[in-house]
Amino acid sequence: MTTLLFPGRHLVNTRFQESCLLAVLGRTLDGEALLGGPPPRGAVTDVVFAVTSANQSHSRYNPLPFHARALGVDRFGRQLREALGIRYRIVGVPHFNPTERFCAHVLKAIAEETEDDLTLTPTDTVVVCSTPGLIEEWAELGFAVMPAEHAGDTAPPRAERPIELVRRLAELGEDWPQDPALRQALAPAWFSLFLDFPELPRRITRLYRDPLLNDEGSLTETRNYGTYARAMDSIIDLKFQEIRPGLTPGKIVDEGCADGGLLARIAREFPDSDLIGIDIAAEFIARAHERQRAGEFGGTFVHFHQRNLLSPIFRPASIDTTICNSTLHELWSYGDERPTVEAYLAEKFRQTRPGGTLVIRDVVGFADRDRPVWMVCDETDGSNEDPTREIADPEALAVFLGGLSTCARFLRFARDFQAELRAQGRRGPETQVRYEAGAIGGKPAFKVRFQDGIEFLTKVTYVDNWASEMNESFAFWSFDEWKAALHRAGFHVVESSVEPELGSRAYLSAWRVAHDFKDRVRFYGDPAGGVELPLPPTNMVLIGRRP
Repeated sequence: MTTLLFPGRHLVNTRFQESCLLAVLGRTLDGEALLGGPPPRGAVTDVVFAVTSANQSHSRYNPLPFHARALGVDRFGRQLREALGIRYRIVGVPHFNPTERFCAHVLKAIAEETEDDLTLTPTDTVVVCSTPGLIEEWAELGFAVMPAEHAGDTAPPRAERPIELVRRLAELGEDWPQDPALRQALAPAWFSLFLDFPELPRRITRLYRDPLLNDEGSLTETRNYGTYARAMDSIIDLKFQEIRPGLTPGKIVDEGCADGGLLARIAREFPDSDLIGIDIAAEFIARAHERQRAGEFGGTFVHFHQRNLLSPIFRPASIDTTICNSTLHELWSYGDERPTVEAYLAEKFRQTRPGGTLVIRDVVGFADRDRPVWMVCDETDGSNEDPTREIADPEALAVFLGGLSTCARFLRFARDFQAELRAQGRRGPETQVRYEAGAIGGKPAFKVRFQDGIEFLTKVTYVDNWASEMNESFAFWSFDEWKAALHRAGFHVVESSVEPELGSRAYLSAWRVAHDFKDRVRFYGDPAGGVELPLPPTNMVLIGRRP
């Protein structure tokens, strides 16, 4: 008896794969063109479909969740069983970071998932694999390998790979069933699956057409989601108290919900509301689902969607409260700045019920942001070695940046701020931070535009996610400009002169001053360092109510 191990993400199965399996199932492998070690003896009677990255979805790399892929593989395997009488099993294998031991990890995961019922060895198993590097790895473990689509390192593949069919489906969109080539290439089991569950091809199309997502399902490849989430959660009670006056019970949506931390806090005070979390990052959606599994939302209804916030998500006039917590500066930064934000606000007005609210908690700019100022930076709170040193490893870079003085860190900031966006052609040379070096009172000083100085100060401690934070603008609109934009979208701005904390307001974050700013930077209006300039507002809560 020989087992055929078919590992892969199983994004789809193809007619070519079906023909390959039909050629060997129920037969011995003598005479087959195999790579690697010698084939096992005995007819192939069993197939193990190992669905890799089973715990990942929400990305172009893995657009479908495990249950959907397993359903398609089950239909595919069932047809083989009915035709040939073979047995098959489906095993989910979790995602592994790139490693030279990937194939060994797959074998161990299969054994663990089946409680050691399946311990596959080269003496009883042949592997189906078309990826050259993995073919070599399986061969090194002693397995015989059916190369499937692979026809040699210099020859073109014998058939389109599953990922290529997925891309074609995404390009065709709703017209995918009418494409003769796709109909011919997809295994009938998967073609019928997509017809029976049309949300699956729609999901693929949405993820592939999203202009903000990369292949891994994120805005940026450089964000450390663990440290980012911990930093956000560290002040979750403060965030909740600041937005609490603007929350209207009912259907509450947190757009840019990250790992759901704010919704978990809202659930404690609004247990009868329906809570919906929206985020574009696949990693955050996975972390939010883990919070849900752990019961952090109590008995409150909560649901999470991975969506691009620039697309319509909800029906008109269907939402009581939309929360944008540290969201709009990312839309400005990764989108087309003002047009992107204004289009988003218009869409939020459309989805809000009359009497409902839009609550924005975010960073804010100030009116005289183009004013030239002199910025004195502390050079004694760290190292002053060359701050432009290139370090590829993100953790090592974070340690290096964390050890720099504020003065040295500014020099790194001046080089890195929006450099990635400029290299991509998405921002112009005017975004380059320009400065003149000098000294005030014997301390290093830099003549900068006030906005650039504040951009630096508000990011100075973000060393764990330095590369991604360098893409983001904070101080682009003053509070009055934000209010005007909300008015243009149709909202009434809620303010309270008697109790400002109950309405819209801009403020200098006392928490940021105490924990991040301290005595790192001082601003002066003249090169003599006469009168120190007060820090401008850094944050805002903006509440808009739909009439």
